[in-house]
Amino acid sequence: MATEEFKPTDRFFQIMECDYRLMQVVARFNITMGYADKSVSEVCHMHGVDVHTFLAVINQVVYILSASSKKVSLELVNMGSLLEYLKRTHAYLMEYQLPRMRKTLFTAMDCSLQNEVAFLLVKYFDMYVAEVQTHVAQEEQEVFAYAESLMNGSYVEEEKQVTHRHNEDFVANLHELIQMFLQYYPQEGINEELNDVVYNLYRIEEDIRIHCQIEDEMLLPLVRKLERRRMSQHKQTDKGGKDAMTDNVSKMLSDREQAIAVCVAKGLSNKEIADQLHISFNTVTTHRRNIARKLNIHSAAGIAIFCVVNKLVKLEEIKL
Repeated sequence: MATEEFKPTDRFFQIMECDYRLMQVVARFNITMGYADKSVSEVCHMHGVDVHTFLAVINQVVYILSASSKKVSLELVNMGSLLEYLKRTHAYLMEYQLPRMRKTLFTAMDCSLQNEVAFLLVKYFDMYVAEVQTHVAQEEQEVFAYAESLMNGSYVEEEKQVTHRHNEDFVANLHELIQMFLQYYPQEGINEELNDVVYNLYRIEEDIRIHCQIEDEMLLPLVRKLERRRMSQHKQTDKGGKDAMTDNVSKMLSDREQAIAVCVAKGLSNKEIADQLHISFNTVTTHRRNIARKLNIHSAAGIAIFCVVNKLVKLEEIKL
């Protein structure tokens, strides 16, 4: 097992020499064999794969397999590439691994009603497959779709509580099935097929556990980071819109005219406005004529609407 992270300049075949289980990771990036002595960067380029995302996933899986607490940097990871990898993992699990395992179960055991234990084990396996299917569908419809909406520019006003539908039970349920085989299925003589079933169930359990950890340690942090970026962009856009609105009002009305318009919107008479702003009654009258001319608004109600639209007053302050 490698102790250092793989780099773009490393020979690609060294990944498989590090741990044969990494072949599944490579395959889910749609990278085929026959990479000769090419570097990781060259092979990824040949297959149209983002090298930074590929290496981040490979290195994180290496840490998981070696039970290391280390985590890779997500700085250069492309969320779109990561989502494609996770979707292919789902497809491999649902379209190949689990159906193939069910077929092997029927070959290795007598699954008739007369063999009650075998019948129940297969039934338990089918229930687990249904659970996985539900989880995969929910994840793709909720978590993956939400991540894609963020990538496409959708903004959020607060962090959405996007979590996995899986938990510790998701992996534990499969482990429980393995234990049932080991404890309760009566194996007569040496049954290589049945041994192969249990061995491959362990492999599927490990594969699902790694998949869940990649989602927890890579996808969700990227989603949170993109959420914060979209919220920040939204706030800046909102602030920019208000600033632009303020600039627009400033071009239309002087500061004094704005102050008088606000007083009119609040329902004050010309005399009350003069007293509040410490100016003469005639000055107020002159300013109101100028406001009406500039805005082409002659009623107190129209001025009130103008002030609300341009954020000069709040709706609850209006008194007509």
